[in-house]
Amino acid sequence: MADEKALKEFAMSEAEKTADALKDLERIEQEVAAEAEASVEDFDAMGDEGKAAAAAETVFEFEQAQVGTDMVGGELAEDK
Repeated sequence: MADEKALKEFAMSEAEKTADALKDLERIEQEVAAEAEASVEDFDAMGDEGKAAAAAETVFEFEQAQVGTDMVGGELAEDK
């Protein structure tokens, strides 16, 4: 009985850590995408098409990462 309780507590602790890590990852992805979007606008204003395109690619990549993170979050929610 004590082993089962300890195992359940450990699993809950790990689930909470995973949820916290997922939230941190989502926040970081959003911050990077927002910064890259601002860079696109700045480079466009400066007329630097190459850097604007590179920043736009970064925005796209982080938006794709956000989709992946959302999928992982959904899978974790289903496992509960």
